[in-house]
Amino acid sequence: MKTRKIAIITHSTEAIAFSNLATSLALGFKQLGNDCDIVFLRASEQGKQKYPDINIISLNAKSAMLSLPQMTRYIREHQPDVIFPMPWYFNVIAIWARALTRSSTKIVIGDHNICSLEAAIEHKNNPRIRYILPVLMRYTYPYGDGLIGVSQDTITDLLLNFKVPPVIPMRAIPNPIDPERIQQLLAEPLDHPLFQGSTIPVVLTVARLAKQKQLEGLLHAFAQVVKTLPAHLIILGEGALRGELEGLCQQLGIEASVAMPGFDHNPYRYMSRCGVFVLASAWEGCPISLQEAMSCGAAVIVNDAPGGSKDVVEYGKSGMIVPNGDVDALAAGIIKLLSDRSLRQEYQQKAKRRSQDFHYLKISQQYLEFYESLHQLKENLQ
Repeated sequence: MKTRKIAIITHSTEAIAFSNLATSLALGFKQLGNDCDIVFLRASEQGKQKYPDINIISLNAKSAMLSLPQMTRYIREHQPDVIFPMPWYFNVIAIWARALTRSSTKIVIGDHNICSLEAAIEHKNNPRIRYILPVLMRYTYPYGDGLIGVSQDTITDLLLNFKVPPVIPMRAIPNPIDPERIQQLLAEPLDHPLFQGSTIPVVLTVARLAKQKQLEGLLHAFAQVVKTLPAHLIILGEGALRGELEGLCQQLGIEASVAMPGFDHNPYRYMSRCGVFVLASAWEGCPISLQEAMSCGAAVIVNDAPGGSKDVVEYGKSGMIVPNGDVDALAAGIIKLLSDRSLRQEYQQKAKRRSQDFHYLKISQQYLEFYESLHQLKENLQ
């Protein structure tokens, strides 16, 4: 496989999830013998210093929709063989920029969420994302060269709900993680009081405080758990629903057992020490927090919701699955894992093994193989 010039285009360096995703892929591409740029919408000097081994370029644009001139200039000056944009709005802009330059650069679209639900629920008050962007995707995506969805459900959602024509090759490839980096960071000390000599197990979730994550349901389930056995719940994350969730804790009488310390740059210390990791989302693309928790050796519980959570846990083989939105089932699952040590250890071992499938080298290789298949397809058609 010849050396390729690859570009990944995404959010700012402050967008942690996509920064980690982009840097994991870039490391894999480089270790597989390719040149790779990460082109951020905005990259601070501090952000660049976090990734000294990666070539980072900042478009210095205010938003994705206003970055077309800068993205066009990047393609014209650097002439990458392939661009992997992420997420959805960057896909549209990258295709437009390629058209303006008349470049031979291939665009492999990347979709990382159940976009119809994201648009209708999380962005219901933003008409540009709820109404305009889906139309742009429907009529722009066919001009890409291929599409990678992080789960089969993300692809199905585009085809059925956004009516994206299935005229380009599409493949489901999960998100990558960096297990070596995770192992280094989880060894750092953790001074949270709930882990200081306490024998009471901790239930952990790492999530934005947003509707998608169904944290209200998790709190109701946890209120049932503490009626059966002692436990603490830690919610790592920040968002607009903090006040509402704190109020619900008081209504349920569980405020003394729930901690919401906010966002933490090193959640792996918590993941490696928790009794159970729960992701109760209403939908997901391919949740990196779940993949990383499994890499930390946590026993995990997920909802049978649209998206990639069920794929990550192999439909119950490597983690427990409960029906989406079923508070009683979620509570029963948490109680079962906390009270059954052998079952918990079995899931911990299986989760750890399964997480190796998401190693960034394996995932980067799958990205490159998909790109090369597109390249071969074009040659065969000529």
